[in-house]
Amino acid sequence: METAKVVDKLNDLIKLDVDAIHAYDQAISSCGMDELKRGLTEFRADHDRHVRELSDCVRALGGQPDVRRDWKGFLISGFTAIVSQGDHSSLVAMQTNEEVTNSYYRRSLELEGLSPDIRSLLEKNFADEQRHLSWIKNQLAARVWERKAA
Repeated sequence: METAKVVDKLNDLIKLDVDAIHAYDQAISSCGMDELKRGLTEFRADHDRHVRELSDCVRALGGQPDVRRDWKGFLISGFTAIVSQGDHSSLVAMQTNEEVTNSYYRRSLELEGLSPDIRSLLEKNFADEQRHLSWIKNQLAARVWERKAA
């Protein structure tokens, strides 16, 4: 794959992670349970690290990292803000957001011609995304917000 195309794909992932950071900010501020806030804060930090590491890759390829939100990010943040009205709804919003993020990372790993270093980073980030989604689904299945009400 041409270097310019790899840079474009990495910049798409950077913007996706920037969007995720903003969505996590919305969800964290809407949660009341400390255990949920801790988990979501940890995942937000993962997305922050993804932006830094992907930006390093873009620079190493001679590109300029595109660390900004795009129109999808404003939609994701808006959706999260509208839906996040407490612990349960914040988890539902973040499940949807993480499903999108997982899908993007999964597709990025299908690209041909990635260097081993970039492929390894994308695999590591995708593993983070899978862990985030699994945790969120487990919290929803356990109905953790009901513990607070009890």
